[in-house]
Amino acid sequence: MVANLVAFLVLVVLIEPARAFDIKHLRTDFGTVLRLRGNVRAGDYGRLNWILQNEVIVGLEIKSGGGSLEDGVEIARVVRDKGLVVYVSRKCDSVCAFIFFAAKERYIGRRCKIGVHSVSNQRGKEDAETARSTVKMSRLLTGFGVPHSVIGKIVATPPANITFLNNHELAGLNVRRSNPFRNQSAGLARQETTSALQSPR
Repeated sequence: MVANLVAFLVLVVLIEPARAFDIKHLRTDFGTVLRLRGNVRAGDYGRLNWILQNEVIVGLEIKSGGGSLEDGVEIARVVRDKGLVVYVSRKCDSVCAFIFFAAKERYIGRRCKIGVHSVSNQRGKEDAETARSTVKMSRLLTGFGVPHSVIGKIVATPPANITFLNNHELAGLNVRRSNPFRNQSAGLARQETTSALQSPR
């Protein structure tokens, strides 16, 4: 179970510090989309989940270098549960890729790259515990329909490195190079950040 996995994880996927998600609403012809910028930090799952449980959201438009594995896994799970479409505008590395893999439909920009690596501990290193966590994450991704070739690349790439998916691997994920949300209204409706949103206490 994902909940059991994340309960014991005190890991981060990136070495360098990162700022939390900036979340904005975009009203498009497709429906309301959340634009996510920055990296995943502790607490981001709760902020995002509150929006998804209280509003009708059809998809995510994301650009991120990674971040908190625990929150990222939970975000991936809710993306899967809600059947969201995910579009990556520029880059999506590390745990961001897990969120992308969880999508009902996957889209990327023309110059976008999807980067992966194995799980690291708080020192940015791999040990026996993180190796086991990588294997458990692989099983989760298998449930998302991620091809074995992609999972193998995740397992084989050291935490300090990034390996990008090639065109063949992207095709195996049914990724399309287009923006499904491009027909957005001229004004960005309700373009508030999550800092303006009040989640229940």
